[in-house]
Amino acid sequence: MNRGGIGESSSAACKPAHRACQRQALALLLLLGAAGAAQAQLTGGPVGGSSAGGSFGGPMGGGRGNHQGQALKAPPPAPPAPVAPEPWPRLDVGAIFCKSRDDLVTYQTQTTNGGAGSSQPVSCTLIHTLTAIQILDRDGPSRTHVVTTDASKQSGWTNAYLPATAPASANAASARR
Repeated sequence: MNRGGIGESSSAACKPAHRACQRQALALLLLLGAAGAAQAQLTGGPVGGSSAGGSFGGPMGGGRGNHQGQALKAPPPAPPAPVAPEPWPRLDVGAIFCKSRDDLVTYQTQTTNGGAGSSQPVSCTLIHTLTAIQILDRDGPSRTHVVTTDASKQSGWTNAYLPATAPASANAASARR
């Protein structure tokens, strides 16, 4: 006799013990209902978040409760790290730094001739990090006598373009502080 009750068509094992299958189905429904109620209590609203009107406020989802169900607030964001001002005047990465003016002239001559000409060694290096400098003298636009402002206080010559006033990028970095 098939009345279409709960669990009737689920398996052949439930037919002889019709009441046992109904009890299992009822226990499953109660378990799901309890899980939904626990979810609503933890989040302060119905299952799935909050209602259109906002959170319900109370632990049971109604009235003006003691707000036990509200979610924990996130800590405020950390303040931005301070921006270190860019040194000016400076030698940028890739600039040439030579020990003497003659080394710089020799380097410039070799570079212009494509490596041909004088085969005398030059004492020039590439700059690998921003290097703060002090300008000592100028010999035209492509030769500047400088000294580094770090602990080594190295004196030398560079062909880097060093205008008399700082570029906007250096001014903007110091203005952001």
